[in-house]
Parts: sequence; structure tokens; C-alpha cells
Amino acid sequence: MTRTDATPRLRTHQALDPRTLGRPVHLLGRFTERVRRELNGIFQAKINRRYGAHFEITQVSLERAMHVRFAEDPRRWLAFEAGEHSMAFAIDRSILLCLLGYRYGGISFSDPAAPQAPAADDLATAPETATEERLAGSLGRQLLASICASIEALEADNSALRPAARQHTQHNEPTPASRLTPTAMKDAWILSANILEHDSRLEGKLWFQIDEAWMTRLLRALAPARRRTALPGTVALPAHLRLTLTARLIEKPITLGALLDLRVGDVIPATLGSADVLIDDSRLFTASLAEHKGKLCLTSFEDME
Repeated sequence: MTRTDATPRLRTHQALDPRTLGRPVHLLGRFTERVRRELNGIFQAKINRRYGAHFEITQVSLERAMHVRFAEDPRRWLAFEAGEHSMAFAIDRSILLCLLGYRYGGISFSDPAAPQAPAADDLATAPETATEERLAGSLGRQLLASICASIEALEADNSALRPAARQHTQHNEPTPASRLTPTAMKDAWILSANILEHDSRLEGKLWFQIDEAWMTRLLRALAPARRRTALPGTVALPAHLRLTLTARLIEKPITLGALLDLRVGDVIPATLGSADVLIDDSRLFTASLAEHKGKLCLTSFEDME
């Protein structure tokens, strides 16, 4: 006799951001993998080979900053400026102290007789030194410059953007500005990188803020070039075939007597749910309603069976 589990399986759905609809966010993995290789190359050439360390970037992810509560964010952000653009960098303090130990020899994670790094509980109360901040600023500037170069390389690889990409080839190297306030990070994207130091088995993270201007360039570079096979002088069918799309937001049953009793200023209570999307009189989709900059938008389209 076989026992079956009747417990229903719960499905998790990712909420859609209306601002990313139509943009190739599903291709961001190409960029994060490229960044992982570039960051590993910097750590290998600048730190591992020079000081005998074994740092490795194991994973890189990218998401909107809207999912981060900056008021409760304990990270110590450093702001950078590159022309009209703003970026930021943060690093786990344990990783930063490990870098200091390898660079200046004051801390050792492999020799028990040498001074050890402060415990995790002490990092929150220990004052930050000027040496830490200088190292964080120098490291952040190098890594952010590498990320910007990766975006420019993707632009150069996209044949459709090569003429436009030449306008951005000369970008100013990020320079330290100041401590970044939480309000300055609104509508940005956060790139996080998991880092591991194998000898000490120390794990931590690096964070990078990428502003909307750089993200627009990145998503445009990731978008595949559209090939047009139409003959010269002809117009593709989707360009001149026009359809009227109608969104039916509310359907409210009402009696004839109530309709006749309506006067100017009366209010009919109604609740917005999912909208029916029609072409002519054909109901083709259902869609959810979202608000963006004071306007109602349709998102999460589902086919009608």
C-alpha cells in the first residue's frame, strides 16, 4: 500500500516590476557572469598573486534597489561620481580587514600565533580607521571601473549599437564623492558579489550601486539585434496593421430603477480587480492593474482559454 501526500504544493510567483516589462532582464545572467570573471581577474592580479591570498568571487546577482530597506541598511556605502552619473560601493568589514591583513601583514588568518581579525560581534562597535576607508575607496574605484568597462564591452559586441557606443567610450573614471545617503539610492540597481577567501574560509559580500543611466545602457546592449528581411521600400506587416485594444476595467450590474434614480454627484461604489482585454468584441486576455507615475498600466497578461 502506497501512501500519498495530499498536502497541496504552494507555488511561489515573482512579482513583476512594470518598469522592466519589455526589457531583456532575462539576459542579465550574461552580464553577471562576465562581471564575475572580470572581478576574479582583478583579485587574482592585484591581491592573490601579490600577497599570496586566495580570494574568489563565487556568485554575482543583480536586482533593483527598491527591494532593499536603506533606512535599516547597516552597510557603509561609499559614493562615487563619474561625470553626471553616480555609483556606490560597499564591502563586508570582515573581508576588508582580511584584505588589510594580507596587504600590511598586521592580521593573519593562517598563523595562529599572529594577531587575528576582530570577531564579528566587535565589528559593529569598533571605530572605522582612515586606512580602512582609503582601501575601500581604492578598491571600489577599481571594481566599479571594471563594471563600467564590462557594460561598454557589451555595447561594442552589439552590432546594432556600435555607432552609438562610440559616444560613450570615453567615460570618466569613478572618483570618491562622499558617504552615500539612503535617499540617494532610489531607483538604482544593486549588484551583489559573494566573495570567499579559501585559506581563512572567510565568506562575505561586495555591493555595487548602478544608476538608471548605466542600467539603460546595459539593457540596450543585451537586447538582441532585430533582423529585417523585408524588401527595400516595403513596410513590415506589424508596422501598418493596426488593432484597437480595449481594457474593460469595471463591470457593475445595476437595476433599471437605480439607473433612472441617478443624479449629478451620485457615487457608484466599485472595486478594481483584473481587467478584461479585448480586440473588437473578442476577449483575448486578462491583465492585472498597476500604477506607475500616477497612471494605470496593464501587466501580467494571461491568455483566455
